[in-house]
Formats: sequence, structure tokens, C-alpha cells
Amino acid sequence: MRPLTAERQQMATAHVLIADITGSTSLYDRLSDQDALAQVSAILAQMRTIIEDNGGHCVKSQGDDTLSFFSDAASAFTAAREMIQADWGEGLGVHAGAHCGDVLSQDSDIYGDAVNTAARLAALAKPGEVLIGDTVFEQLATPLQALFVSMGGVKLKGKRDATRVHSFAVSDLSTQTVLFGMKDSPIGPRTESAVLTCGSEEWPLLDGESVMVGRSSDCQAVLEHPWVSRKHGIFELRSAQMEYTDHSSSGSTVITSGGQEYTLQRRSMLLSGEGMVLVGTRDKTVASSIIRYSTNDLVPD
Repeated sequence: MRPLTAERQQMATAHVLIADITGSTSLYDRLSDQDALAQVSAILAQMRTIIEDNGGHCVKSQGDDTLSFFSDAASAFTAAREMIQADWGEGLGVHAGAHCGDVLSQDSDIYGDAVNTAARLAALAKPGEVLIGDTVFEQLATPLQALFVSMGGVKLKGKRDATRVHSFAVSDLSTQTVLFGMKDSPIGPRTESAVLTCGSEEWPLLDGESVMVGRSSDCQAVLEHPWVSRKHGIFELRSAQMEYTDHSSSGSTVITSGGQEYTLQRRSMLLSGEGMVLVGTRDKTVASSIIRYSTNDLVPD
């Protein structure tokens, strides 16, 4: 990996991390501007220390966020993890985004697609969450990858193609183990094909195919309800695994054939066997907002 320096017009590859403080607006409402600014400044200073302690370089910290870069994915994630897990007090938190790619160093700042993508991911992340792109995820060791939840392909503003995004969230660790622990298991079911139904409509799925669900006429499964987002979620069958990813603000509820219920909001879940997805609602009586799924699985002996 080419090292990044502060030289003018220096192009290099870097793991860019943008971390943003959440809750500062209400802090300014509760405290005087001077006291609030002092507290935010102290937090930014601690964030810079975390960055440097993990081998990173803080390019700048202004407003409520920090922009930094690292030479490797693990260091960038470790720094982000420390930030989102810290107890900052006063109802404050941190959310972050990281991406890897070529950046341009100029006039003590960095620019480029990796910086822009990291900014989009940080803006999408919730408090206590770090979102990373595939360029970072693929460079992490398997034990670290296992801590993440796949959000599937996410269309980021300014990007022509969807970006594969992965989430690590402090509050979701126990849930991730239950919902997503089988993702990398070599003994899990292999899905050859699947069928989605809603009323009299049916959508078969083979490997490499997908079905988008939402109110938009661009979706394959159009559900015309006010609680359904334009592009609410997507079913994808790839690498012999069936996955549903929710992209909405209202969320989805997955109910398995065994009666277990899981709530997803901007999260992914692997599906197998039979069950249903309640799109944007938890009301099981609204049949026209329910997508039923059935997978054809091969389970090894």
C-alpha cells in the first residue's frame, strides 16, 4: 500500500474514517454556547487521541466530526469501534463511516471518492454504529468480519452503482449473533431457488436474481400503501443464500414458519424454509403488505 503523505497533489491509497458526534444540538439547547462548545471540543480531542493511538492520522476536526485516514482496515475499524462504544455523557454519541480507496492530499486536506463515500456512510449510520464499504470489509480478518451485519447493496447519493455496506452497531451485537450467525457457516442450507408471493402475484428467484419491494413502479413487487417506502427492501438470491435487506425508515418484520419474529430496519437477514415479511407494518391482517417466501434448500448430511 502506498503511504499517504501531506505533500501537495500526492495520490495514495488510504482507509478513510469519518466520525461524527450525535446529540450536540440538544447539548447547545441545555448549556450555554461556551460550555457546550468546550464539551464538544473536549470530545473531539479525545477522538483525535483515539485515532492517533490506533496509528491513524487526523486530517481535521471541525464542527462535530473528524476526518482521518489509516494504512490498514483493522486499525480504522478499531478506532471507530472505540469511538462508538465510549460513554461520552450528556446523551452524546458517535456514528462513523469508513471506506478505502485512492485519495488526493492537497493543502493539508484529503479529497477523492473514498472521502466522499465515507462521508455518505457516516451520514447514514445511526448513533453507536459504524458503516463500512466492501473495500474495508474484505481486508478485515474473519473474526472481525463476523462482528458485522450485511446491509446488502445500498444506493449512495452520487454513486452510479450500489455499494455493499456492512454495519457494526453497539446495541445490535447480541441480535446479530441470533439473526446472522449462520451466514458464514459451512453447514448451513444451500438455497437453489425461491418463490415469493403476495396475493395472486408470484416471483420466482434463481441464483443471481433479485426482487425489489416498494411503492415505486420501478419495483418488481409494488405495494401501494402509505407506510411502504418507494424502494422499501430487496430479496436477493446469490451464492446459494437467500437474503432480505430492508432499506426503509419504517422497517420490516420477518416471521419464520416457527413463529419467531424479527424486526429489521436498514438491516439484512438470511431466509430459508418458509415464512413471511411484513413490509412497513406489524399488522398481520394486511395481506396486501405481506410477502411470503419459500426456499428450495439442500441441507448437507
